[in-house]
Amino acid sequence: MKAWRLDAYNEDVPAAIEGMKLEDVPVPEPHDGTVLIKTAYCSVNPIDWKLFSGGFDGFFPVKVFPYTPGFDVAGVVEKVGAGVTDLAVGDRIICDLGLVESCVDPPLKQGAGGAFAEYCIAPGDICSKVGDADFESVVGLPLAGLTAFQALFTGSHNQDLGHCKEGDKVLILGGAGGVGTIALQLASNAGCHVTTTASAAKFDFVKGLGAKEIINYHDQDWGEVLAGQDYDMIFDCIGLMDDLNVRAPKVLKKGGKFISIANFDPSAKGPDGVEFAVFLLLSKTTDLDKMVQMVKDGKLKIINDKVYPFAETPAALKQSLGGRSSGKVLIKL
Repeated sequence: MKAWRLDAYNEDVPAAIEGMKLEDVPVPEPHDGTVLIKTAYCSVNPIDWKLFSGGFDGFFPVKVFPYTPGFDVAGVVEKVGAGVTDLAVGDRIICDLGLVESCVDPPLKQGAGGAFAEYCIAPGDICSKVGDADFESVVGLPLAGLTAFQALFTGSHNQDLGHCKEGDKVLILGGAGGVGTIALQLASNAGCHVTTTASAAKFDFVKGLGAKEIINYHDQDWGEVLAGQDYDMIFDCIGLMDDLNVRAPKVLKKGGKFISIANFDPSAKGPDGVEFAVFLLLSKTTDLDKMVQMVKDGKLKIINDKVYPFAETPAALKQSLGGRSSGKVLIKL
């Protein structure tokens, strides 16, 4: 089979992307508790290229080089390992291959990643069946969708997060990105008053996803614009330290939550009166199943910016690295 591979960590991420190789490798065999998936689509996430530098080794260690990156996968079950009872050959599924490794759960035999290949192995218990759903409409759910859903509503692991409810005031930093576009819809559907940051060119785009107020981050300081408005929650998809330390205390009510998916600085702490948490995703198929059903019912739409052919996987990663996408970047095999 063909697989995109990285030979070693490289702090120069653009150079690391350029150095990826499309190689012939053996088709893996599923072991106990896992399935072999024939890949149909992948969804690109920033964590895919962030791993290339080695800076996330404490969270998602690369166990063996050459390494095949990629977390989000949609495809068809080709083989089933011993002990897997809920999946069968031919099932159409989605899953996040990054969920088998985290800073919370003990490492498993398989490291994170592996989606950017014609076939991949996944633990059976993190796969969600999608039935006849179009893969393009659901492949963005496993990482970005679960992140938005759990951070806003349910929490994960031992993190008691979100609990967004009707009438809450929620600020989403970076509403036009892969996670942000989903979070906007979920919070709006829940009856929250949703504000987001975006460039002027994307005002109509995020407004169509449920944003009631939009702040142009190029020429407005959201900390000044929203000062004293007692927001219940800030959902941070950007990761700037000043957003946490300087702006958030002006905007959040006392005890308000600042939940970040992008600020992994070990020195980051919530200022007085701000409840700060770095979100850690939990593999929970019941949550993912709910989101698949939302898509099928027309209550949630995964926005895809561009679909690249498998041969252009490095170009897809470069687009994600540029940080200007409106929604998800996909790879089609």
